[in-house]
Amino acid sequence: MPEEKREIEYDKLNVLGKAVYLTGAVSRLAASAIDRAVHRAVDVAVDTERAFREGLDDTVEDAKIIAERRRDETDTDL
Repeated sequence: MPEEKREIEYDKLNVLGKAVYLTGAVSRLAASAIDRAVHRAVDVAVDTERAFREGLDDTVEDAKIIAERRRDETDTDL
């Protein structure tokens, strides 16, 4: 049997009712924020793993240092 959703009139609640109502609202908001953050972190991890795996190519050699410069030399390329 489906439950009926009652509209709660905040103004008519007593102090305990207001506390329970606000606690529920804050907990739903926090749970929603945590859920979105976890989903975003998982999406970033999956995208990073996919990019790493796609970047693996047997025909490409490892990076080699072409030239070394000291840090105190001025960069004129910028």
